[in-house]
Amino acid sequence: NKALFENPNQNNGNHWIALKLIGEKSNRAAIGAKIKISLSDVRGQKSMRYREVNSGGSFGASSLTQNIGLGKNNKIEKLEIIWPSGKSQLVTDVTKDQKIVVNEGK
Repeated sequence: NKALFENPNQNNGNHWIALKLIGEKSNRAAIGAKIKISLSDVRGQKSMRYREVNSGGSFGASSLTQNIGLGKNNKIEKLEIIWPSGKSQLVTDVTKDQKIVVNEGK
């Protein structure tokens, strides 16, 4: 059996980022990595998003890609990853509405 879900609010003006983390010193799937995103909107209001990579949910297979909603925030100020190895990595010049791959330590 297959299921298809439609998102009727695709053009609601909200932004997103999809992150695929690949561990080098940590486990390759980056399970246990913590993601911290510092955001700002057009008025300069700041907010944060937090996410922890886990082994997936209960519906279907998990790709381990982290799909993170940013709401109306239009600028990613800072993206920080704390890998399971304990190493902290800062990713700069990240733009909204895209999928990126981050390799540990690169």
